[in-house]
Amino acid sequence: MRNPKAWTAPLVRRTGVLLVLFGATSIASAQWAWRDEHGRTVFSDQPPPATIRSSDLLRKPEMAPANPSADSTGAEGQPAASPASPAPAARAAAPGAPHQPTMAEREVEFRKRMKDRADSEKKLADAQAEAGRKTEDCERAQGYLKSIESGVRLVHTNPDGTRALLDEEQREAEAQRTRDLIASRCN
Repeated sequence: MRNPKAWTAPLVRRTGVLLVLFGATSIASAQWAWRDEHGRTVFSDQPPPATIRSSDLLRKPEMAPANPSADSTGAEGQPAASPASPAPAARAAAPGAPHQPTMAEREVEFRKRMKDRADSEKKLADAQAEAGRKTEDCERAQGYLKSIESGVRLVHTNPDGTRALLDEEQREAEAQRTRDLIASRCN
């Protein structure tokens, strides 16, 4: 007489292996496949990077219907396509159908918005810094003009490094140059 455990254990193992294989096929059907820049085929459960062209996209997981409780007829009263048929691709390309962006497209749009935001913040900061420098330069020029017009003795340095006092003609020329500078830069 045979031991009943001797024939049930292999049967249980085989059944378990079959269940795992059937489960693996459903997992494998939810994978992305694309050809990378080196021509190798890549399989992943995540969408491909944004650098992958749509012509290199080999497979993407089929999306579940948005309303599974809806009846099985299409808008024209004809039966809707089964999930295994190639109709989802045709539905995605149908004119007038709203395009649902993929995760990769949403990521690209998000990065673009963040870059635009950073650029606009940088431009604003640069404009504020330039306005601050312009205000400081204007105040400095106005202070210099006051010191020229006050009659205080001013000294300038000659090209050979010696110092010399400004005479009245040089003082007036320097005052006019400073006024022109103030008129052009101080608004």
